[in-house]
Amino acid sequence: MWERFSFYGMQALLVYYLYFAIAEGGMGMDRAKATALVGAYGAALYLSAWAGGWVGDRLLGSEKTLLGGALLVTAGHLILSGIPGQMGLICGLGAIALGSGCVKTSAITVLGSEEDSSTGEANAQAGPAFQYFYLGINVGALLGPLLTGWLSKAYGFRVGFAAAAVLMIIGLGVYLGLRRRMLASFSPGIRARVEGPQLRLPSNRRWQWAAGILVAILVIIVAFQRGWVSVDRVSSGLLLITVLAAIWLFAQPLAHPAVSMEEKAAVRRFIPLFLCSTVFWMLQAQTYGVLAVFAQERTNRWVGDFEIPAAWAQSLNPLFILGCSVPLAFLWARLRGRAPQLRTTIGGGLILASTGLLLPAAFVHAEQAPLWVLPAAIFLISCGELFIGPGGMAATAHHAPRAFATRFSALYFLTLAIGMSLAGRISTYYDPESSAAELRYFLLVALIPMALGLITLLSAPSFRRRFLQTNPGVAAHGAG
Repeated sequence: MWERFSFYGMQALLVYYLYFAIAEGGMGMDRAKATALVGAYGAALYLSAWAGGWVGDRLLGSEKTLLGGALLVTAGHLILSGIPGQMGLICGLGAIALGSGCVKTSAITVLGSEEDSSTGEANAQAGPAFQYFYLGINVGALLGPLLTGWLSKAYGFRVGFAAAAVLMIIGLGVYLGLRRRMLASFSPGIRARVEGPQLRLPSNRRWQWAAGILVAILVIIVAFQRGWVSVDRVSSGLLLITVLAAIWLFAQPLAHPAVSMEEKAAVRRFIPLFLCSTVFWMLQAQTYGVLAVFAQERTNRWVGDFEIPAAWAQSLNPLFILGCSVPLAFLWARLRGRAPQLRTTIGGGLILASTGLLLPAAFVHAEQAPLWVLPAAIFLISCGELFIGPGGMAATAHHAPRAFATRFSALYFLTLAIGMSLAGRISTYYDPESSAAELRYFLLVALIPMALGLITLLSAPSFRRRFLQTNPGVAAHGAG
């Protein structure tokens, strides 16, 4: 929870820190480049999750990777708060992205180790552990921006970043205090699984990889510092890398002889759902970039004599997720066998989220949008997330070939990486100072995903009929 608290607290400030004038404590960056960098940072974070998984499996083991990732995140926040200028920005964001990627994968692995090693089934502690983990993520995402947003408005960005660092230090202290007790509670088999790498590299290879990673980090820092790499190139490069990775993950099972024709057909059926999920995360990522700018520049945030900090808008999504997830789970439980198929929920969720961006479009000609517009827009996007987030994960698992189950699951995280990278790339066309450009941006970013969601929604019944005709033994929900 503390890691998410600090992470979302920092992310709520990032776009403002990048484009606010130097006299206001910011970096003085062009607004379009600032939103592009926010998207690139999000994509780099999800790509770092792969790197974190590799380090945990082959170099350090999941528990040490978790601890090392937390130390990196802490260092990143301290760098952002203590080192001004481009060097602090590059090193700070890089450390946070890499550290968060390590924490994201290794925390799930450590929690997932709480299973019965003889049966492979989760034991009684595993379910509550994941429930508390998910609750901690959302509580941290809700409270982090409230604290850092208020501190940055009252005392400046450095204090906001320092608060995020303090939160991480508290979390590290709690973890280190409980670490020995946690490891002692594991059975010998589980402890060996989390403390050491499962695919251990030879000692000389480990040193070679460590040296290579260090050299790569230094090269990246120097390239940014010397101006050899621009924000636009980074954004475009990450988008290209994530798209090529997705193509590769799709091509592998489609070309492999061990994958049956039925499984290859399932992979092809997953492609439209992958596109819908990717486009949704592009919409959701507008919250951290374009809608954050809209909150600052285009929204009347005054309530009496108090001006609400723009960064507080980042707390709306987790607030709505926490508030709506229980009623929605209750609804699915009541429906049981009558619950809509995946294509229906994903298509409907995409339409719902797209509608959220039409609300600010209606006020582009006003001097400022009313206070309710942004919460209403984020509410609709959050409702779409409740359909598409779990639906995307379920669709990925449902369509995965048996021989590629683990690697295929990486496609879900690629939808987030591509979506965030794409959001950063297209955000360069947003201009809050031109009502025509602002209207064009919101309409295009809303209507194209809405059309994709509508096509997916309308095609669901006919797809289901065709699937059941060719697979009569499969349950209706298996149509995906």
